[in-house]
Amino acid sequence: MDKRGWRRVLAERRRRVDPRLREEWGRRMADHFWSVPELVTALRVMLYAAVEPEAPTAALAERLWAAGRTVCFPRLIPHRPGEMEVVPAAGWHDLVPGPFRGIPQPADALPPIDPGTLDAVVVPGLGFDRAGRRLGQGGGYYDRLLARLPARVVRAGWAYSVQLVDALPHEPHDQGVDLLITETGVLWFCSGRGAGAGQEPPAP
Repeated sequence: MDKRGWRRVLAERRRRVDPRLREEWGRRMADHFWSVPELVTALRVMLYAAVEPEAPTAALAERLWAAGRTVCFPRLIPHRPGEMEVVPAAGWHDLVPGPFRGIPQPADALPPIDPGTLDAVVVPGLGFDRAGRRLGQGGGYYDRLLARLPARVVRAGWAYSVQLVDALPHEPHDQGVDLLITETGVLWFCSGRGAGAGQEPPAP
Protein backbone atom coordinates (compact mmCIF):
# COMPACT_ATOMS: atom_id res chain seq x y z
CA MET A 1 0.00 0.00 0.00
CA ASP A 2 1.29 3.50 -0.80
CA LYS A 3 1.31 6.48 1.54
CA ARG A 4 -2.05 7.74 0.34
CA GLY A 5 -3.65 4.40 1.08
CA TRP A 6 -2.08 4.17 4.50
CA ARG A 7 -3.27 7.69 5.32
CA ARG A 8 -6.85 6.68 4.61
CA VAL A 9 -6.58 3.49 6.66
CA LEU A 10 -4.82 5.06 9.65
CA ALA A 11 -6.99 8.17 9.73
CA GLU A 12 -10.03 5.89 9.94
CA ARG A 13 -8.46 3.79 12.71
CA ARG A 14 -7.75 6.95 14.70
CA ARG A 15 -11.23 8.33 14.08
CA ARG A 16 -12.83 5.14 15.38
CA VAL A 17 -11.17 5.38 18.82
CA ASP A 18 -13.99 5.76 21.33
CA PRO A 19 -14.20 9.49 22.23
CA ARG A 20 -14.99 8.46 25.81
CA LEU A 21 -11.55 6.86 26.08
CA ARG A 22 -9.43 9.60 24.55
CA GLU A 23 -8.99 11.79 27.63
CA GLU A 24 -8.12 8.80 29.82
CA TRP A 25 -5.67 7.50 27.24
CA GLY A 26 -4.09 10.96 27.05
CA ARG A 27 -3.47 10.88 30.80
CA ARG A 28 -2.08 7.37 30.52
CA MET A 29 0.26 8.49 27.74
CA ALA A 30 1.45 11.37 29.92
CA ASP A 31 2.28 8.82 32.63
CA HIS A 32 4.32 6.85 30.11
CA PHE A 33 6.17 10.02 29.07
CA TRP A 34 7.24 10.56 32.67
CA SER A 35 8.53 6.99 32.88
CA VAL A 36 11.25 7.64 30.30
CA PRO A 37 14.48 8.97 31.91
CA GLU A 38 15.55 10.75 28.72
CA LEU A 39 12.27 12.67 28.73
CA VAL A 40 12.04 13.31 32.46
CA THR A 41 15.31 15.26 32.27
CA ALA A 42 14.23 17.30 29.23
CA LEU A 43 13.95 20.98 30.16
CA ARG A 44 12.74 22.29 26.79
CA VAL A 45 10.02 20.18 25.21
CA MET A 46 8.07 20.87 22.04
CA LEU A 47 4.50 19.54 21.93
CA TYR A 48 1.63 20.14 19.60
CA ALA A 49 -1.87 21.28 20.51
CA ALA A 50 -3.85 18.16 19.65
CA VAL A 51 -7.30 18.49 18.12
CA GLU A 52 -9.88 15.72 17.71
CA PRO A 53 -9.38 12.95 16.78
CA GLU A 54 -5.63 13.18 17.57
CA ALA A 55 -4.20 11.62 20.71
CA PRO A 56 -4.59 14.32 23.40
CA THR A 57 -1.59 16.30 24.62
CA ALA A 58 -3.34 18.48 27.22
CA ALA A 59 -2.50 16.29 30.22
CA LEU A 60 1.16 16.16 29.24
CA ALA A 61 1.37 19.91 28.68
CA GLU A 62 -0.17 20.62 32.09
CA ARG A 63 2.30 18.31 33.83
CA LEU A 64 5.25 19.88 32.01
CA TRP A 65 4.15 23.39 32.94
CA ALA A 66 3.60 22.30 36.57
CA ALA A 67 7.12 20.85 36.63
CA GLY A 68 8.58 24.16 35.50
CA ARG A 69 9.61 22.99 32.05
CA THR A 70 9.69 25.24 29.01
CA VAL A 71 6.83 24.03 26.81
CA CYS A 72 7.04 24.97 23.15
CA PHE A 73 4.62 24.64 20.26
CA PRO A 74 5.11 24.85 16.49
CA ARG A 75 4.00 27.95 14.63
CA LEU A 76 3.65 28.14 10.86
CA ILE A 77 5.89 30.70 9.15
CA PRO A 78 3.70 32.74 6.76
CA HIS A 79 6.46 33.79 4.36
CA ARG A 80 8.08 30.33 4.30
CA PRO A 81 5.42 27.82 3.18
CA GLY A 82 5.83 24.34 4.62
CA GLU A 83 8.04 25.42 7.50
CA MET A 84 7.46 25.89 11.23
CA GLU A 85 9.22 27.72 14.02
CA VAL A 86 9.41 26.74 17.68
CA VAL A 87 7.79 29.07 20.21
CA PRO A 88 7.60 28.78 24.02
CA ALA A 89 4.15 29.22 25.58
CA ALA A 90 3.42 29.79 29.26
CA GLY A 91 -0.08 28.31 29.07
CA TRP A 92 -3.04 27.68 26.81
CA HIS A 93 -3.82 31.39 26.91
CA ASP A 94 -0.77 31.97 24.70
CA LEU A 95 -2.25 29.92 21.85
CA VAL A 96 -4.58 31.16 19.12
CA PRO A 97 -6.24 29.42 16.14
CA GLY A 98 -3.68 28.93 13.41
CA PRO A 99 -4.07 29.13 9.62
CA PHE A 100 -3.95 25.36 9.11
CA ARG A 101 -7.35 23.88 10.04
CA GLY A 102 -7.52 26.25 13.01
CA ILE A 103 -4.95 24.20 14.94
CA PRO A 104 -3.87 26.26 18.00
CA GLN A 105 -0.41 27.78 17.78
CA PRO A 106 1.48 30.50 19.70
CA ALA A 107 0.34 34.06 19.11
CA ASP A 108 2.38 36.13 16.67
CA ALA A 109 3.70 38.38 19.43
CA LEU A 110 5.58 35.54 21.12
CA PRO A 111 9.23 35.20 20.01
CA PRO A 112 10.55 31.91 18.59
CA ILE A 113 13.64 30.08 19.82
CA ASP A 114 16.40 28.16 18.08
CA PRO A 115 15.05 24.60 17.56
CA GLY A 116 18.54 23.33 18.30
CA THR A 117 18.08 24.28 21.96
CA LEU A 118 15.24 21.80 22.44
CA ASP A 119 15.79 18.66 24.50
CA ALA A 120 12.80 16.66 23.21
CA VAL A 121 10.03 16.85 20.64
CA VAL A 122 6.65 15.12 20.91
CA VAL A 123 5.83 14.24 17.32
CA PRO A 124 2.31 13.67 15.96
CA GLY A 125 1.58 11.32 13.08
CA LEU A 126 -1.16 9.44 11.32
CA GLY A 127 0.92 6.31 11.80
CA PHE A 128 4.21 4.84 12.96
CA ASP A 129 5.86 1.52 12.23
CA ARG A 130 8.10 -0.86 14.14
CA ALA A 131 11.23 0.63 12.60
CA GLY A 132 10.41 4.08 13.95
CA ARG A 133 9.18 5.44 10.65
CA ARG A 134 6.46 8.09 10.73
CA LEU A 135 3.62 8.87 8.35
CA GLY A 136 2.35 12.43 8.58
CA GLN A 137 -0.41 14.37 6.86
CA GLY A 138 1.69 14.88 3.75
CA GLY A 139 2.70 18.52 4.18
CA GLY A 140 6.27 17.78 5.24
CA TYR A 141 6.23 20.30 8.08
CA TYR A 142 7.64 17.97 10.71
CA ASP A 143 10.11 16.34 8.32
CA ARG A 144 11.66 19.74 7.65
CA LEU A 145 11.72 20.72 11.31
CA LEU A 146 13.12 17.41 12.55
CA ALA A 147 15.85 17.48 9.90
CA ARG A 148 17.15 20.69 11.50
CA LEU A 149 17.53 19.23 14.99
CA PRO A 150 20.77 17.98 16.55
CA ALA A 151 21.01 14.22 17.04
CA ARG A 152 20.83 14.64 20.84
CA VAL A 153 17.21 15.89 20.70
CA VAL A 154 14.88 13.04 21.67
CA ARG A 155 12.06 12.45 19.19
CA ALA A 156 9.01 10.88 20.81
CA GLY A 157 6.17 9.78 18.56
CA TRP A 158 2.70 10.25 20.11
CA ALA A 159 -0.25 8.21 18.88
CA TYR A 160 -2.82 5.56 19.78
CA SER A 161 -1.73 1.93 19.58
CA VAL A 162 -4.08 1.37 16.61
CA GLN A 163 -1.84 3.73 14.63
CA LEU A 164 1.16 1.39 14.96
CA VAL A 165 1.76 -0.95 12.01
CA ASP A 166 4.52 -3.35 11.01
CA ALA A 167 5.93 -1.33 8.11
CA LEU A 168 5.20 1.93 6.30
CA PRO A 169 6.43 3.27 2.95
CA HIS A 170 9.57 5.33 3.38
CA GLU A 171 11.36 8.01 1.35
CA PRO A 172 14.86 9.44 1.91
CA HIS A 173 13.57 12.78 3.24
CA ASP A 174 11.21 11.17 5.80
CA GLN A 175 12.18 11.72 9.42
CA GLY A 176 11.58 8.99 12.00
CA VAL A 177 11.42 8.91 15.80
CA ASP A 178 13.45 7.40 18.63
CA LEU A 179 10.48 6.02 20.52
CA LEU A 180 6.71 5.86 20.35
CA ILE A 181 4.35 6.56 23.24
CA THR A 182 0.86 5.06 23.08
CA GLU A 183 -1.80 4.37 25.69
CA THR A 184 -0.27 0.88 26.14
CA GLY A 185 3.32 1.93 26.85
CA VAL A 186 6.60 2.98 25.29
CA LEU A 187 8.10 1.39 22.19
CA TRP A 188 11.83 2.07 21.69
CA PHE A 189 13.62 1.74 18.38
CA CYS A 190 17.19 0.44 18.26
CA SER A 191 18.59 3.19 16.08
CA GLY A 192 15.73 5.67 16.13
CA ARG A 193 15.27 7.91 13.08
CA GLY A 194 13.44 5.03 11.46
CA ALA A 195 16.00 2.29 10.85
CA GLY A 196 15.88 -0.05 13.83
CA ALA A 197 13.78 -2.83 15.31
CA GLY A 198 11.54 -2.15 18.27
CA GLN A 199 10.60 -3.68 21.58
CA GLU A 200 6.98 -4.41 22.34
CA PRO A 201 5.29 -1.88 24.65
CA PRO A 202 4.19 -3.26 27.99
CA ALA A 203 0.59 -4.20 28.61
CA PRO A 204 -1.54 -1.41 30.11
